Amino acid sequence: MKGLTQKELASRISGGLDYTYIGKIERDEQLPSLKILLGLSEALEVSVGYFFHDSAIAEGKDLYSAELGALFMQEKGPEMLRALRRLHSDDLPLVTEIIKVLNRHRIVERAPRKTDGDQLRAAEAEDPYNKTEPE
Repeated sequence: MKGLTQKELASRISGGLDYTYIGKIERDEQLPSLKILLGLSEALEVSVGYFFHDSAIAEGKDLYSAELGALFMQEKGPEMLRALRRLHSDDLPLVTEIIKVLNRHRIVERAPRKTDGDQLRAAEAEDPYNKTEPE
């Protein structure tokens, strides 16, 4: 993106960050916190939404208009539609990721008590936005 090494990028993040953490993020072994994403976006001079752009576009193409219609017919549907219309397009990928996190959280809440790793895998498997095959 900017031609930086992991060490150079880590050194640009305020508060400090170990360069090995950058590698884990790149390999999808670690999900960064919002604080880390903000630091990365500042260091790379991009919006936070940049990190979600490709996946949000790909997933948006998979939605059916019937599903959207059903969603917006719910009690809070018109309010949600108005809010989405006012939302800046750069923020849509971030909103999509927030919705995914909320859905995974609800799935974990409903799941029988297991180890943290088992709960996360179960939530990811049940996530309607998760298009990858379960492990």
